[in-house]
Amino acid sequence: MESKLIAVSVFAFLTMTASVNAADIKVGRYTTVKPVATSQQQDPLSVIVDVTFPNDITTVGQALEHILKRSGFYLATGKVADPILPTLLNSSLPHIHRRLGPITLRNGLKTLAGPTWVLVEDPVTRLVSFELKDEYRGGN
Repeated sequence: MESKLIAVSVFAFLTMTASVNAADIKVGRYTTVKPVATSQQQDPLSVIVDVTFPNDITTVGQALEHILKRSGFYLATGKVADPILPTLLNSSLPHIHRRLGPITLRNGLKTLAGPTWVLVEDPVTRLVSFELKDEYRGGN
């Protein structure tokens, strides 16, 4: 009788647990996962990166393009970018920035640009760019 009571209790517990976690997918004996995108999959610029730039990358622009390579985002240039952006892109990559991380991709981009620039994100076209902060625009 006692073993039947234990079996019924265990069955009831398992049934309740299964109904609470009905959306979970069993991927191992003791492991379940929710079938939803991770926060980094939903916001690719929030992914953690750890990068050491190769020696042939010598400018900030090259570093920005390198760090964006696998993100699905691209650096905006030309008509859609701040006209003074080439000043940043052609700047020498500081030695201290040759290795970044672990850091979010978004913060890595901001670090490479420096505090005088504002990161501009366009999730529709998957472009990123930078605008010079107003206080550094001299005469405008």
